[in-house]
Amino acid sequence: MKKTRAEKVLDAAREIFLTKGYHGTAMDAIAARAGYSKRTIYLDYDNKDALFISVGVEGLEILVERLRKAHQAEAGIEEVINGLLEVVFEFSHQNSDYLRVFFAETSPDIVANCPESIRSRLAGLERSILGMVAGQVERAIEMNVIAPTDPWEAAGIFIGAVLGIILLSMAGSQTVYSSQTLDSMARKAAWLIWRGMYADQPQGTMNGLSSQLQTGSLN
Repeated sequence: MKKTRAEKVLDAAREIFLTKGYHGTAMDAIAARAGYSKRTIYLDYDNKDALFISVGVEGLEILVERLRKAHQAEAGIEEVINGLLEVVFEFSHQNSDYLRVFFAETSPDIVANCPESIRSRLAGLERSILGMVAGQVERAIEMNVIAPTDPWEAAGIFIGAVLGIILLSMAGSQTVYSSQTLDSMARKAAWLIWRGMYADQPQGTMNGLSSQLQTGSLN
């Protein structure tokens, strides 16, 4: 199927943004790569910010679709979390430039400068990701595994920390640790954060808790 003008512009923007980042990209360069005048680009995209976030939304849509396929609502809590984490880590390996650019350079001002339609798409995708984790926090609360807390706040803390760990591991010095070791450290840190929510359990309660969570019920 022949690509539309907007799709061609988005392809050009993606290539340049992922290479040069937000601040290193000019609309003139995107126009030249797409083969259109800058004025023509503005027929489909209001500004540079709208193009930047549109590329980001495109990547998030891919991530959310993969997360949904991995999300098994009836599986054990840690099994679900493990499946979601594996998708995120795999995505980070396959799209390291995407994570580096969009998670590091996106700011509230850039998002605010986008049309409502783009902001709405972005918010919906973010809610989808948060909701998958928040649902598992709710299950853990119902099972009395963790003390009552706001599931959405807990999900935000967990996801934010995991993404931060991934970005740090991607930027880590391989003169000290190999890339494989950095990856392993990031995975362990993610689980430490998740299981840290069980820290208020009495001594001894943690014994066997992980295996019980795998089944989704406590004895």
